[in-house]
Amino acid sequence: MKSGVVLRVLGDRAQVRSGEEVLSLRPKGVLRADGLLAGDEVEISGEHITKVLGRRNQLGRPPVANASLLLVVATLRDPPVQPSDVDRILLQAAAIDLPAAIVVNKRDLATPEELSEFAAPYRNAGYEVLETATIRREGIAELQAILPQGLSVLAGPSGVGKSSLLSALTDIAVDVGAVSARLRRGRHTTRSATLYEIGEGRLLADTPGFSALELPNVPAAKLRDLYPEFQDRECRFNDCVHRAEPDCGVREALGLGLIDEGRYERYCRFLAELEGRPPQWH
Repeated sequence: MKSGVVLRVLGDRAQVRSGEEVLSLRPKGVLRADGLLAGDEVEISGEHITKVLGRRNQLGRPPVANASLLLVVATLRDPPVQPSDVDRILLQAAAIDLPAAIVVNKRDLATPEELSEFAAPYRNAGYEVLETATIRREGIAELQAILPQGLSVLAGPSGVGKSSLLSALTDIAVDVGAVSARLRRGRHTTRSATLYEIGEGRLLADTPGFSALELPNVPAAKLRDLYPEFQDRECRFNDCVHRAEPDCGVREALGLGLIDEGRYERYCRFLAELEGRPPQWH
């Protein structure tokens, strides 16, 4: 029995890396191609995928399995990415215990002061933040250096340059879409998650962009656990959600400037959003 890793799902077939070969295979029996994800580890018999092995983790958007690192790609201009979008992706990663870092692309379009202001809350929370400009190849070596063994995933809104980053990291020509001048959003060039080999046992996933992103499917009371800067704060109540409770260590840290006000305000909005979900979501 052979094994492999799904690189891409195309219709009723999947491209699978097995050893030195890339095979085009169909799922067999009760397996369905729409149940496969890029990153799935599978067993192979002949021209068929016979079994999907257990997933260590799974992202719904972008649709990828078994990731080792999530790289949230953002831009300050062309298009401007909202911090709330960055936070939502980070929360998706935290909900499945997936390490994450932030890549601020197109750094040449922003001032050093703007870059520092955007990055500071995330660095303060403990996230690694890198700055890149693919057209000048700035920051590419630094980004390459943090990619771990296994699968790293580029994720972010449309137009932020995920495909350009992948091209810079792999020297593979990837179709790059223009940014819509009317909406200041990128066209959705990448339509399905695709894995690329970058050597030394490392894979990189280019994923579809998006214009909206859901919060992770977690109970509202557990949202607090997904914020690294909230951890190890002493609160009077064990079930404190850091909103209005007395003697809250998170709000005390907020008042001292140890927690970013914008991140905290978005947390409160996200908390209300989760609390407002229908009962079946809780």
